[in-house]
Amino acid sequence: MFGPSHRLIKIFSLVLLAVLFYFFARVEFLLWNWGLFKNKPTLDILWSFVVGLRFDMAAALSVAAPLLLLAFVPWPKSWNVYWSSLTWVLFCILQLPFLILNLVDVEFINFVGRRFSYDSLFVVNEVPGKVWNFVSSYWLLFLINSLIVMFFVWSVRRLMQKRADDLVWPGEAPKGGVKLWLSHVFLCFVALVIAVIGIRGGLQGKPISFVNANVFSAPLLNNLVLNSTFTFIKSYGAETLKQEKYFANKEEMLKHLNGSLEGSSLEGHRPAKPQNVVLIILESFGEEYIGPVNGKTYTPFLDSLMAKSLVFKNAYANGRRSIEGVGAIVAGIPALMNEPFISSHFTANYFLGLGTLVTPQGYATSFFHGGHNGTMYFDSFMQSAGMEKYFGSREYGNSADDDGVWGIWDEPFLQWMIGQVDTMPQPFMTSVFTLSSHQPYKIPPQYKEMFPEGPIEILKTISYTDFALKKFFEEAEKKPWFKDTLFVITADHAAMHYRSEWENDMGSYRIPLFLYHPSYQFPKTDVTKVVQQVDVLPTILDFLGIPEKDKNYLGSSLFIDGDKAAVNFIDGRYILFAKDYYVRWSPGHTEPQMFANEDREGNKEFKEDRASSDQNARKQELTEKLKATIQYFNEGMWDNKLYYPSR
Repeated sequence: MFGPSHRLIKIFSLVLLAVLFYFFARVEFLLWNWGLFKNKPTLDILWSFVVGLRFDMAAALSVAAPLLLLAFVPWPKSWNVYWSSLTWVLFCILQLPFLILNLVDVEFINFVGRRFSYDSLFVVNEVPGKVWNFVSSYWLLFLINSLIVMFFVWSVRRLMQKRADDLVWPGEAPKGGVKLWLSHVFLCFVALVIAVIGIRGGLQGKPISFVNANVFSAPLLNNLVLNSTFTFIKSYGAETLKQEKYFANKEEMLKHLNGSLEGSSLEGHRPAKPQNVVLIILESFGEEYIGPVNGKTYTPFLDSLMAKSLVFKNAYANGRRSIEGVGAIVAGIPALMNEPFISSHFTANYFLGLGTLVTPQGYATSFFHGGHNGTMYFDSFMQSAGMEKYFGSREYGNSADDDGVWGIWDEPFLQWMIGQVDTMPQPFMTSVFTLSSHQPYKIPPQYKEMFPEGPIEILKTISYTDFALKKFFEEAEKKPWFKDTLFVITADHAAMHYRSEWENDMGSYRIPLFLYHPSYQFPKTDVTKVVQQVDVLPTILDFLGIPEKDKNYLGSSLFIDGDKAAVNFIDGRYILFAKDYYVRWSPGHTEPQMFANEDREGNKEFKEDRASSDQNARKQELTEKLKATIQYFNEGMWDNKLYYPSR
């Protein structure tokens, strides 16, 4: 074989080696999270590995492309040893970070519910000071991954050291030299074609993207199909937000949005005395964890509190990450783009946070979070949202109560919060974001026997936070401000599943959302309508009787009934949840698909030729709602105009 052409074979051998290690990473992903996969059909798991090869090849070829182009150059025979050494070093430099990213994603998937992407880089700011705690918490995973990485480097080196003895180099075959060079050019062309097809993922019209991995109704299986190299590369430099134009007329667009509904049941029924507000955001509390299951509950206190509260039964998070949930709740801005609003350049836009709206009405405002100051930019964001005071672990000031990873345990922090609230003038509006029900799911040593392990790790910390809330309310009840306080309780996002009926798009966004007031009787309202995190801000304003001069039409008070919908976005796909149906749509890739809410797995799409006229009309109506939401949000971000004067 011609020596320069043999180098092409070496590069493709390295690519296949990388694909093999992506396979190992996918196996580890499956086994490490087996508790989440064990109820999935075996054929679906096997098929995810088959489909995943397409994404693995695309990722490996994308990263190796510079080396392939370098191999096209017919370096002389005397340079071969240097080319081999340079190639294996560069290949490791290019591939190792992505291999490590895939191995880290084995656990990181449980943090955010999706593969790592470019917009997830904000979490790098959370790493300093926590590396040793992560290593000690996940020492087994760290050990396994270290061995895999070392084996990868050894394999690459071994492959590049293998020499072929029957190579012919330029100058060694003068009679057939022209033929060898023509063969080399042809092989370079073939290699280029194979590489382009592999990077594109096939010969289809458009290169593969996130949406091509959505072959299952369970998001977890779709993440098994993907690899983190592919998701990172695809998200890097991707257009963050398209300026869609579905409605030429502004009024036509607004009428499809939840904010256009009117008629609050609070009119004429608000408390006469100024009321305080305590907003409680629970870390990773999916609705799945609330209430008894087969006679056992992990949230006995919350169950008892909800029994005397106004509980909304169809509540959805507006994102899959804490940084997205907090932005939706405190600022009314849903996560309808790849990058979280809080860490995006759009955070410089004009927006009206909860603090900004209630402070002029004489409210003292504050935000409590036991995390280390600077976590997810919460301290800076709360300042932008108009919160006068921020209380984090630094203000708490006692490192003895630090969990060693994220910040202060929930129980002592919530007790300390009450003392701080006592010093605030009334009326006040304060919020707290709990912390302990987060990876690595640690609880204080003195409570380890009190909260045993459940079917999944998070449940013991759910029980601990429930216990901390019980003690918080027991102490708060003794305070003079308690009887005049509205408590709004919800979660930042859902988390991992342990019940099969929740392992789908709907279950991935369902969260608790309820209102409790110790002395006020809430007016009658429809508790089965669809509600979402962005409804919290207008609900608080509605309860306090503060008019919205500038209105964000994406949210609506919980006390306004109507045909509402919640919209979510992840990896190029929108999902709209209504009371009767849900709609999936990947603009530019698929047509909108509608499914009945009872069909959580998405097995029976209502197609136009097989649906009734009423069903087709409903699909059109929900599609218009979805398009209006997309256009309103995208225009609001790009044009810095998320608000319109109230009607």
